[in-house]
Amino acid sequence: MREIKTVTILGANGAMGSGSAGVIAAFGGAKVHMLARDVEKAKQGIEAAVASVKTDTIRARMIPGSYDADLEKAVAESDWVFELVAESYEVKEPINTRIAKARRPGTIVSTVSSGLSIGRLAKAYDEDGQKHYYGTHFFNPPYKMILCELVTHSGNDKKVTQALGEYLEKVLGRAVVYTNDTPAFAGNRIGFQLMNEVAHFAEKYADKGGIALMDEIMSGYTGRAMGPLATADFVGLDVHKAIVDNIYDNTKDEAHETFKLPGYFQKLIDAGKLGMKSGGGLTKVVKHPDGKREKFVYNIKTGEYDPYPKFDIPFIKEARQKIKDSDYKGAMDVVKNASGFEAEIARYFISRYISYSLSLVGEVVDTKENTDGAMGFGFNWVPASAFVDFLGGPKETIKLMEASKIPVPKLLKDAKEGKKFYELGDKLDARSLFKG
Repeated sequence: MREIKTVTILGANGAMGSGSAGVIAAFGGAKVHMLARDVEKAKQGIEAAVASVKTDTIRARMIPGSYDADLEKAVAESDWVFELVAESYEVKEPINTRIAKARRPGTIVSTVSSGLSIGRLAKAYDEDGQKHYYGTHFFNPPYKMILCELVTHSGNDKKVTQALGEYLEKVLGRAVVYTNDTPAFAGNRIGFQLMNEVAHFAEKYADKGGIALMDEIMSGYTGRAMGPLATADFVGLDVHKAIVDNIYDNTKDEAHETFKLPGYFQKLIDAGKLGMKSGGGLTKVVKHPDGKREKFVYNIKTGEYDPYPKFDIPFIKEARQKIKDSDYKGAMDVVKNASGFEAEIARYFISRYISYSLSLVGEVVDTKENTDGAMGFGFNWVPASAFVDFLGGPKETIKLMEASKIPVPKLLKDAKEGKKFYELGDKLDARSLFKG
């Protein structure tokens, strides 16, 4: 792979495009062609890129342009073409056809996609183009979220893959996770499995607190900064639907049925209630005339919004206190031994998360460190392998899974007792991801 001195960004005015361009210009020192539908949008992308990395020094290296007028010329002089246009084959494939005609041999071309087939997109290119075509799934916002899923396909060259991975890691400061070309790759497949199944449980327990209750049960003491359903509201229910529909349609693993979109999600989507970006979805915030803000939550049964409730669940309070005292194993002991249906749900989803993460090793990634990195760096969730250690090791974790009737993955069955299971501790301290 040749040195990357010039980069073309396609989709420069979007949040991911401008954010990625800022990282490439600031850390990589590259000249960046910023292309959008028109030059004014590209200029807006430059301003957003400068703001994202909080330095004006990159502005001089960023050149605005449009797809119609500048794509072929920009691509022809680029060492890397980074495509971030809309998430659909109908948009990406015609762009790829134009890139393929203009690129020089040896030029890297990559796409940001949450789950489209990289192998299919690579078919627009000749043998050299396919060798140099990748998925580079940056997470948003790129300056703060350092994960990059580097997605390979059968036409790639291992030496190019290694060189690109080193560039992303050593030059651009990415935490690189290598994944195979499978639906939703690693991070989204694991993350949206949990989020979507939690959404189903919210419907099952609608009369006991529904959405709000599930996010309380799966709150920070279970190793995530934001509840699963709050996360769905944050990313957008339409985006959530696109990801889980893709996984449901194109996978057949043991968790297949958990990827069915809940009916109330579709009802909200049809009503234009897509989440935070539309002013409300699973939750909404109302500003009263006196300036006070009040949070409401969607009532699955009535279709109305109710005031967001507060919960008093003793074992959760106890676990949170243990975490505040930096006693992470103690917090998990509380969860393991607590009684009540809320504790059963917590144990079920902790077991499911560990099981599903480890079950993807071999199919989606080659090592558990890749799924651990995807969840830690991409979602800010405590990685599955770290949970095994906090729960007391493989045997204790298997007991928890069996009690919750969750499949035990082979990787866990084969693990040696007494040996640390989590191996990213020097790169990612899992304890920092627990919230008391």
